[in-house]
Amino acid sequence: MSSSTRRVRARSSCVPATALAVLAVGAGPGDGATPAPAAATAFAEAKAKVTTEPADATLGYRANARNDSFVAGATATPPFTKAWSVDLGSAVPAPVAVGGKVFVVVNDGPRMELVGLDAATGKRLWPQQLITDNDPKATLAYGGGLLYIQTGRGVVTAWDPATGMQRWTRSIGSGSCEYPPTWYDGTLYTQDGRGTAPALRPSDGAELWRAPLVDWGWSPVVVDDLGLWFGFDNASYQLLDRRTGRELRRYDVPDLLALGGNPIARGAGVLWLRSDDTDDERAVAYDQNTGAVPRSFPADATPAFGPGRVYVAYRGVVKAISTTTYGTAWSYRSPRGAATVRLVAGGYVYVKDGNGKLVVLSERTGAVVWSHQLWAEPHPMENVLAEEDWRGWVNPGIATHGGRVFAPGQDGALTAFAD
Repeated sequence: MSSSTRRVRARSSCVPATALAVLAVGAGPGDGATPAPAAATAFAEAKAKVTTEPADATLGYRANARNDSFVAGATATPPFTKAWSVDLGSAVPAPVAVGGKVFVVVNDGPRMELVGLDAATGKRLWPQQLITDNDPKATLAYGGGLLYIQTGRGVVTAWDPATGMQRWTRSIGSGSCEYPPTWYDGTLYTQDGRGTAPALRPSDGAELWRAPLVDWGWSPVVVDDLGLWFGFDNASYQLLDRRTGRELRRYDVPDLLALGGNPIARGAGVLWLRSDDTDDERAVAYDQNTGAVPRSFPADATPAFGPGRVYVAYRGVVKAISTTTYGTAWSYRSPRGAATVRLVAGGYVYVKDGNGKLVVLSERTGAVVWSHQLWAEPHPMENVLAEEDWRGWVNPGIATHGGRVFAPGQDGALTAFAD
């Protein structure tokens, strides 16, 4: 990541985060959030169009607004058989699967395309629909009956999932964007990678407010009833009010380099931040009410969550850890020393293994119940990393919906597996 896409702070030493945390409630840069004209009225209009989060659906990137990789109500049950496979060219990111359909953005060099497929057959729903931002980076999310695409340059567009037609487009500024926007409770939230976060009205893309962030860099927007959470490695985070953008809480470690790019997640009543710096390779849990640090674990991938469990991966070992006792219930070891939990759904844990396999584990016991070779096995001398979600042209991931699992694989293939 170049220094132009983030604020660089010189690292003086590695100091424990709990010793240097600076917490401020109701103060800081968020107080300068700039509401658009008639923002209160626009927000009320957006709230009036609230729809509930659908069960058994994957709504973008890490499944939902909490970024926790958990799909409530999932019905897919291994062992699976291949239902269909389509060749989409290259660079297929995490799919969206909802309403009997599967949606992906294909990033193929300068060509970007929104693709809609029938979930049962893999048949295309509409003719080729190109995205004309001339930027080989686009991400996809769903909410409130619409699809939302954000390009690397910060152009946000809304699309009709029934027809593939564009509803509106809006530039959020000179962006450096790596993650999709997040729809929550009738509002679309995003950030530009350059230190500001706007809230948009989903019906027409009108800006409701814009707030400054504690840091520059790439962070997905995590949203729940408490507000909007932004995190930059294990060096800083912010909690903003959803209605106004006002800062509610800030954590910031002085003189520590915040590269950004490591996804954050909300689960088990805490915000989870991660750093992949060699002297701070861990996931840290921050209490949602106090900002205290109840636990931290060595980790080289963002944690995932299921009922009563947090799944933490480090150097190829996935541990199922109780969120009440923090004891380890079981563990899975990758033969290549790299593994990332991509989904927790229907009583199963879906792991992208460093050997190129999609491995499905029993959520209760950790036993392998099914696996499939999605990618070619890396060369024995190749250094395989667990998670690099901010690199390349895609945010990796898999989806589930309606008894099926949808997984991008080698050379742009998207495969559906059915139980």
